[in-house]
Amino acid sequence: MMVRLATNQASRGEVRVLREGRVEVSFDFGATWGTICSTSWSMREANVVCRQLGLGFASKATQSTEHGDNKRYPWGMVGTLCRGTERRLAECTRESRYPNICNARNTNITVVACVKHSADLEIGLADIERTARLESVPMSRLTCAMEEHCLSADAYVIRQTKPHAERILLRFSVKATNVGNADVSPYANYKDWVWHQCHRHYHSMNVFATFDVYDLNYKKVAQGHKASFCLMDTECKPGHTRKYTCGNTTQGISVGCSDTYTDVLDCQWVDVTRVPINRRYILRVALNPEYKLGELSFENNGAECILDYTGVHETTRVFNCRRSPLWFKI
Repeated sequence: MMVRLATNQASRGEVRVLREGRVEVSFDFGATWGTICSTSWSMREANVVCRQLGLGFASKATQSTEHGDNKRYPWGMVGTLCRGTERRLAECTRESRYPNICNARNTNITVVACVKHSADLEIGLADIERTARLESVPMSRLTCAMEEHCLSADAYVIRQTKPHAERILLRFSVKATNVGNADVSPYANYKDWVWHQCHRHYHSMNVFATFDVYDLNYKKVAQGHKASFCLMDTECKPGHTRKYTCGNTTQGISVGCSDTYTDVLDCQWVDVTRVPINRRYILRVALNPEYKLGELSFENNGAECILDYTGVHETTRVFNCRRSPLWFKI
């Protein structure tokens, strides 16, 4: 399979190497070319395209008509699904069923932009183990968190008749270190950030991290998430200087620096109120789970830990945390 980037946009001056455009593939040594349609075209697939073309790493992965549509440039391949570690697009798999999104009403085609340098988030393991703890909190103190849907669905029903009922929260800190060669920046322009009145701050990303609890057969029993309200440099390695603070127009994580969400913050938990006690589970934490940010790799974004949950603070333990790839199929 041959791969190239193409565009129908007029160039501004001399362009030596096209670094953004629609993705085209050829199965007949370049005699004919077709575009791609996929249910979940993401930075994973885009990274593979950029790698195969020798253009670095993906900074953009969309399906649009920005560089043409499938009426003029028909699909030549559908359902592409990559882990992101493949060297060539031909090594990726396909969706098990024909993608519903690839129908006559859809004129979009896959688009990629490539850059030479990229950020790379790495999750801290020791921070999760060291800070994990249970806390029982009345819902009357969780108003802001409930606005962000940080509690289990049953909490919103119970609140109608028992507004002071308590929830059991598994709290822990999450440390995100940028080990890449470019700064981490929110994918949305600051003008598009959402102001959260209750917390009195801007959300620069809808979901920065997800927290899930599974049984040992990987059936999900509880979940949580963390909106990124303030990407900033909380600490840096020797030789690196903090650049980003909690600003309303500039946020990010510098190369060699970390952003730590401590266990005392709102939504820095999983609501385990209805999780059966005295059992062993798997706690899974993932950074950038929706692949909204371009990264060198997504293999170091996740962590899986053993959770022995007794329902009691003194005996509930989180241990044996191991780094896990963001790629996760059940």
